[in-house]
Amino acid sequence: MNSARLLLDTLRFQGGPPPERLAEAWIEAEGTGLRRLVSFEGCSIWLCRRLRQLGVLERIDPDLAAWVSAKAREETARNLLIEAEAQALADILREIDTPAVFLKGVARRLVADRYQLADARVTNDVDVLVPSANAREVWHALRIRGYERTSPTKPPRPHHHHLPALWSHRLVGVELHTTYARGVTPEVAWQRYYDAGMAVERSGIQFRVPSATEMFWGATAHSLLIPDIAFLLAFLFDAAVIWASGADVDWREIARRLDAKEIVDGGAAAAWLGAAAQLAGVEPPVALAGRVAPYDLERALSLRLVVLRHLQPSGGVRKALAWWTSERARAGA
Repeated sequence: MNSARLLLDTLRFQGGPPPERLAEAWIEAEGTGLRRLVSFEGCSIWLCRRLRQLGVLERIDPDLAAWVSAKAREETARNLLIEAEAQALADILREIDTPAVFLKGVARRLVADRYQLADARVTNDVDVLVPSANAREVWHALRIRGYERTSPTKPPRPHHHHLPALWSHRLVGVELHTTYARGVTPEVAWQRYYDAGMAVERSGIQFRVPSATEMFWGATAHSLLIPDIAFLLAFLFDAAVIWASGADVDWREIARRLDAKEIVDGGAAAAWLGAAAQLAGVEPPVALAGRVAPYDLERALSLRLVVLRHLQPSGGVRKALAWWTSERARAGA
């Protein structure tokens, strides 16, 4: 089994080869290229958990095992720091009597008991949706409490996708959103995320997070805002984890938004959904018929692996590699 196929079959939420076959393949796996591919795709926590489930983490190449474990610990520690920041922010929002919805990575961590492996991806910052009318007030309230501006040359823009990011004393970024995607008004965003959201409790603190439908749609729309890297496993994970859980997603509403071109590039959206379904190991629902396109996820990973065996790209080169391999995977599907 080639390394790209091995990684994909291991990370897939449902289906794939029997665990015994995967375990045997991992014992024989080559480490250097896989390390770079896992890092490139942003899936070390996820992979570490799967290798433990297979009972092979201690039996694979020692250098690879040590690297996966160390990388997973590092990213888990980062997630815990982000969670502490989210709890502190929730306290502040309650203190200033402002309703809010926590988004993206923080929301996934808060509902990890509902969706298998939902917390198995590194979270980079805290994203929170607040009412448009309160956004500037909340932003200044955080500044008064010690949050620093990360871009001092840009003034707050309450009608933008989000206000200028802030930086806490924990060195965690905080972004206050008034909507979550271009073309979606703050009023519509609030109705979808807050009014249709759900309450969860963590460590005695109340949070509000999006419904399964909005978590799925938000993952899709947000990923495709950055088309160069949208097809990396880390971004596909965000929808696949909801899809594979069998959560109560309103697929007719997802179809309606696709038809309404809320995501402008319909072809990219169809391919992205095809890739996410493949990673989840599920068949797209009937409601999405004609809106999900084939995508050869194994081909994308294989092409990346060929390059990564020889170099470790960063910045623009990394984006170019991700984009080029994704285009080849779409063309070859």
